[in-house]
Amino acid sequence: MLDLQKLLHFHIGSQITDIKRVKNAMKEAARVYSKIRQLGADVEFLDIGGGMGVDYDGSKTMFEASINYSMQEFANDVVYMIRSVCDDENVPHPNLITESGRVMTAYHAVCVMSIRDEIETFADDQPQVTVDADDPQVITELKELYDAINNKNYREYYHDALEHKDELHTQFNLGLVSLEDRAKGEVLFWETCSRALKLSSSAKVFEEEFEGLRRLLASKYLCNFSVFRSAPDSWAIGQLFPVMPIHRLNETPTDFATLVDVTCDSDGKIDRFVDLKDVKEVLELHPFRADEPYYLGMFLVGAYQEIMGSYHNLFGQTNEAQVVIDNDGRFHVTKIVPGSKVSDMLAFARYELTQLHERFERQLAAKVEAGTMTADVASRLLAEYIAAAGQQTYLE
Repeated sequence: MLDLQKLLHFHIGSQITDIKRVKNAMKEAARVYSKIRQLGADVEFLDIGGGMGVDYDGSKTMFEASINYSMQEFANDVVYMIRSVCDDENVPHPNLITESGRVMTAYHAVCVMSIRDEIETFADDQPQVTVDADDPQVITELKELYDAINNKNYREYYHDALEHKDELHTQFNLGLVSLEDRAKGEVLFWETCSRALKLSSSAKVFEEEFEGLRRLLASKYLCNFSVFRSAPDSWAIGQLFPVMPIHRLNETPTDFATLVDVTCDSDGKIDRFVDLKDVKEVLELHPFRADEPYYLGMFLVGAYQEIMGSYHNLFGQTNEAQVVIDNDGRFHVTKIVPGSKVSDMLAFARYELTQLHERFERQLAAKVEAGTMTADVASRLLAEYIAAAGQQTYLE
């Protein structure tokens, strides 16, 4: 059946960061193709598979979130290597096929998410702590650190604060300090750390040990999306996606934060962000204002993310806007595709909507009959329950 063999498939993986690996692989692929031709198989096509990577962090290096070559260089090297080997082996040049799906699709989609709330690790408006003579010594010493820290001693006092915090917890576990004392001591500790971080930021060289402190003090911005639905690779394999605000770009971001989604899963977070040739654990963002909308864009999510996304916690598809850019650079929203509703996800989990309504209505009727609920309240609750099925699974 040699006459039926027309294609040789050769796949070296996904997101190849180093062009040298591509060159070596193409040499091997071309050599195998040539030997098969010489053995009598009339192969006409060589499928080189995928592998062409995406420069997620813009560094153009061999870093895991980047590539050290361009699309043109990839194509040049593939064609050159295969042609050279085929000429050396005196076999016909094959028709080349590529399946570099990631680089073809990653750029076509961006996930836009609104920030709904800020979860502060340390609040700037902490109540003023007063210390008196009856307080444990560890509290008194933490207060002295807080009062006396300055730009000359901040590193030493930060080290002392860490030691005092450990001592505070030890004494609490032994029953030597009360819960109120522990709370007072922790407020003083975080206040001291906050001052130390601000003082370290003004230094000419930023000390590495304060990088961890910056992460600890960073806020958590609550984003109206699900990591498991819209960016599963971020959770599953640590894939880095560029994330940045998409407005207020004329303002300098002054806050640091990590991102958490609206699922109840502690893994529903993004705390690794692209940095040039590195990974940073906090993202520079603008101060959150509860009365103003604030949107972030997560870019290059067009490869695999939505199609691989799960219905973890029953968060469904997001709203989708299909945008076309014309030759003049103007953009047009050509189609809006609504996201999943609560009823869609209930059906996915094999719940019967009518059955749920009837069961809830019976529970309400029993409460009305027992005199613990009025008929008006029951009627309003039932209407809200039925209407909820038509709402989306994300915050509206």
